[in-house]
Amino acid sequence: MRLLKHPLINGLAFAAVTGGTILGELTGNHGLVYLCKPLMLVILSSWFFFSSRRYGDRFTLMIQAGLLFSLIGDIALMLDHWDQFYFMIGLGAFLIAQLCYAMGFAQNIADAGPSPGLLYGILIAALIATFGALFGSDLIARIDDIIVVPVGIYAAAITIMGITAALRFGRTYLPSFIMVFAGALLFMASDSILATHRFARPVSHANWSVLLTYAAAQWLIVSGCLRHVLDPEELRRKAELRT
Repeated sequence: MRLLKHPLINGLAFAAVTGGTILGELTGNHGLVYLCKPLMLVILSSWFFFSSRRYGDRFTLMIQAGLLFSLIGDIALMLDHWDQFYFMIGLGAFLIAQLCYAMGFAQNIADAGPSPGLLYGILIAALIATFGALFGSDLIARIDDIIVVPVGIYAAAITIMGITAALRFGRTYLPSFIMVFAGALLFMASDSILATHRFARPVSHANWSVLLTYAAAQWLIVSGCLRHVLDPEELRRKAELRT
């Protein structure tokens, strides 16, 4: 059981399957991708679950749900070379995943209450919202009308995730905020590269940069959330609430 909670062991395993996935994509080895890609989120989900289950609450539940839908999205996108419909399934799964993350971050914000860092959080969130609006508008102008609505909803969802991650500023421990916010930015970067490559123009490095930024994003989000859940001050606060 300790191995399932060990950060270094899980980190090395995650890095190995991420490397295998990227190698499979670069070489066109679908078998390697089929083997490694689902394991990325299986490892992260297992690590998060076994590390946080003793302290489970709505925050941990929503993060766990986000990891589950991310796994579904990964599997769907892994199969989109068979049928383009899998891409839409993956899009839907990741949309739900990002909303789950956003709800988890919002729960964190609600639990913490008023914060002296609110203004800074709002300013950061405004920058995220501006980027999301500009990139989304440009992308929607380039795509077929038939997919404008789902792509627009997806762009809104990931922007909301970034905004809620920004609003955690001052409401959690600084290492947790930095990790989660960096993860949210990398998630947005990964999806921006993918969307640009798929709908606007070819991106030469997309076959590895999308996966690399996505993997780093998920790792940072999980690590940052665990830093919040397992911080001694947070554990004391929860213990006081139970008494």
